[in-house]
Amino acid sequence: MLGKIQATGSKLFARGGVITGRIMNTSNVWLTKSIYYGKVGAELSKEIYRKEGLTPPNVDEFKSVYAKLLGLGKEYSKKPTELLNMAKSLKKNDLLKYGSYGVQILGFFSLGEVIGRRKLVGYKHY
Repeated sequence: MLGKIQATGSKLFARGGVITGRIMNTSNVWLTKSIYYGKVGAELSKEIYRKEGLTPPNVDEFKSVYAKLLGLGKEYSKKPTELLNMAKSLKKNDLLKYGSYGVQILGFFSLGEVIGRRKLVGYKHY
């Protein structure tokens, strides 16, 4: 009886070792691919950054943009009829232009969601 239990235990241990080895091998492959593509992406981003002459905005530029937005928000909150009149005066071409901007923004957001979830539809249920 004891020999049978030991034989069964050693078989289970061997199977567990094989499964663990496969998991380790798969995770090692994914890790090396992730590191490689991360480095490639970083180098590509550096090249684009240099060639396009991109620079991040400085603090003063951030402050000026948000100060203007805050000022506009305060102005329109004091005179909401002015905002309504401006919205009513929009022409068809303006609506199409701003609508297309909205669709583009929604598309980029949706693409980011798909990339983040690594699925086209829905989240995993845990």
